[in-house]
Order: sequence, then structure tokens, then C-alpha cells
Amino acid sequence: MINTLSQWFQSRWNKQRDNFFASLSVFAVIGALASIPVNVDFLNPFVQAFADFELTDIAFSRLRADAQIAADTNIVIVNIGKLPRPLIAAQIARLAEHHPAVIGIDAFFRQPKRDELDTALVRVLTENTNIVLVSKLSKYNPTRNAFDSLETSHPMFTRRAAFAFANVISDSVSGFNTVREFSPKETARVHGRDSVQYAFSVELARRLNPEATKRFLERNQESEVINFRGNYSRFYTLDADDVLDPTTNLEFVRGKLVLMGYMGTTLEEPSLEDIFYTPMNPRNVGKTLPDMYGIVVHANIVSMILHEAPINTMSKVVAFMLAGIICYLNMVLFHYLLDTYSQLYQVFSVMVQITESIILLSALVFILDELGYKADFTLSITVIALSAGVFELYAQSFKPLVLTLLAKIRAGNSKVI
Repeated sequence: MINTLSQWFQSRWNKQRDNFFASLSVFAVIGALASIPVNVDFLNPFVQAFADFELTDIAFSRLRADAQIAADTNIVIVNIGKLPRPLIAAQIARLAEHHPAVIGIDAFFRQPKRDELDTALVRVLTENTNIVLVSKLSKYNPTRNAFDSLETSHPMFTRRAAFAFANVISDSVSGFNTVREFSPKETARVHGRDSVQYAFSVELARRLNPEATKRFLERNQESEVINFRGNYSRFYTLDADDVLDPTTNLEFVRGKLVLMGYMGTTLEEPSLEDIFYTPMNPRNVGKTLPDMYGIVVHANIVSMILHEAPINTMSKVVAFMLAGIICYLNMVLFHYLLDTYSQLYQVFSVMVQITESIILLSALVFILDELGYKADFTLSITVIALSAGVFELYAQSFKPLVLTLLAKIRAGNSKVI
């Protein structure tokens, strides 16, 4: 009886030990693959295609049901196109007549031009105190973790207007310029002194809803993932000529946030200027053309703040622990399938991998949509994809090889004795 129990425990221990080492083998393979230089010629097309891809991009671009995402009627986007300064001033004047809560202008007026071009713009920017212009953080100083310079429009245009930085965080990988995050605030040197500068979208949201913006800032995150509502079709949008047309009724802008910025000469003529790749891109791997103008990115951030719908992000530690647990449980399951259904092991293992991947992708979308949480399942899905193959490699090649080597070592030691 004792021998039987001892053999049973020994068998169980051997299986758990094998499951543990097989799991380690999976992560060893992942580490080896990750160490492959990206400049290897035959891998370049694949590396470039997947370099700027995240699983959550699928949730934003394909799996989130557009019909369930309502348009944000608090925000009006206005295209300034290629209009000269006098006509931009005319746009602002017409909009201001209808008393929007705040007007944000995502354009720089860096240098004076002739008086006849600047006078109207200076006047309208001076007469209206609810205007926010953009600035640009520059010359980042890693030693101080701050920016040494803040670029703004010419002082003649900023006499009464506030300004806030329009920089966004973009991952420039393999030629793509993808925006997924932004920084709510930064420190920059202004007039010889360091001061806290707020993001353009944060300042605009504060003007519309100070309490919601305060709660957002109290999260105290260095960067925030953007919870994209959608492209400009998800907001009131006016083309350049619409605002200048005296027959256009602009009364609907009353009390709303108006965002003015470049969106092509007209909305029907797409441009590659001031436009970014985002998770909303219809082609996640490889990308098509950039899909969202900068002004629309700002609109999405403002919408997220006003609706108090920020996205919390899974830490790398939790992501690694989750992948480790899934990997070990898979090894236990594969061990059982191999012992019990050896003839059908290949079929069952593939079914397990497909089922688990579908479950994780569905969970990723559900968690992002319903809980506002960006789960990082990339490593877990990689583990699932490799686990069956690595388990077979471990059971059929690696383990027998190690056991053979150990046997030879023991035999050699016995001869020495």
C-alpha cells in the first residue's frame, strides 16, 4: 500500500515537474524569438507589418459595434481648410455670435503678415475671451524630465487667448505614426521659469466641465490611453465654407465646444497633412493611409474626459502572471490529453488553442467596452499559439535528450568511483 501511494505521488510529481519545465520552455522560445534582430532581411516585411499592431486595435476598429457608439453632440468640429487669416477670423466671428462655451483653435499663427491679413484675426482673438490656442512642447530635457521650450503663436495673437500644448504621443514604428495615448500635463520652461502646462484637450474639457476634468487629472497618470469614440462622423462637423455661408444656421453651437483645425482643403478632399494612424484604422496590420486628423484626435480625448470614460491599463506584471498561469494550465491539459487520448491529441490540442484565443479576444473586447479596461493579452495569446508545439518538442525531444545526458553523466561518475 505504501509503495503504491509512493509511486502515485512520484508519478504526480514527475508530471507537475514536466508541466513546469515545459512552461519554462515556452517562455524560452518567446525570448529567443524576441531577440531576433529586426534588420534581418527576410523578416523585415513581417516585422514591419506587425511592429505597430496591438490586439486592442481590433477592438476599436472592427469588433466594437459602431451602432452602439452614440455621437457626441457636445463637440462641434470646424474645418479651417486652407483659408487665409481674414477668412479664419470671419469663421471665428460667426461662431462667436452664437455663444459657444469655448473655441479651441488647432493652428499656429507664428509670424505676422501684412496688416490687411492680420488685423481682423487679432481683433477677433482679442474680443473673445473664450478662445484657446495651441502651443507646442519642444526640447525635452531628460535630466529635468521637462521641456526647455514652449512654442506659441506670435504674441500679437495671444494677448487674451489662453494656450495649451497639442503634442500627442505617437509610436513611430516602421514608418507608421500611430496615436494611442496622450499626456495630460507636462512641465515646460516659460519665461525662464518651469510651469505646468496642460494638454489642449484637457484645457478645453476644463472649460466645459471643470469637475469632470478635475476627476480625470486626479488619476495622476503620466500618459492616458485614448478611448476613441470614432472619426469626425461621431461629432457635429462643419466644412470650411459651411461656417462662412450666411444661410447656415449655427445656433446649435450655443454652449458647446467648438474645435477648429485643418481637415483637408475640404472634407471631400483628404490630405496627408496633420493626420495620424489610430486604432480606428480599418487595416490593423500593415495599415492603410492615415485615418484621423489631429483635430479629431483632440475631439476624441475631450469626449473621453467629458463622459468620464478613461481607460485603465493592465500592468506588465499582471500580463506576465496571467500568461504564466495560462501556459502552465495548458501544459496540464495537454499532458492529460496526450495520456488519455493519444490518437486524437493533435486535433484536441488545436481545438484548445483556437477556443482559448477566441475566448481571450472576446474577453478583451468586452472588458474594453464594458469596463473601460485595456487588458494586455498579447503575451497570453502568444503563449497559447506556441504551447502545444513546445509541449510536443519538450516531451519528444528535449526531455529525452536531457535524460540521456544525465544517464551518461551518472554512468561516467559510477566508472570513476
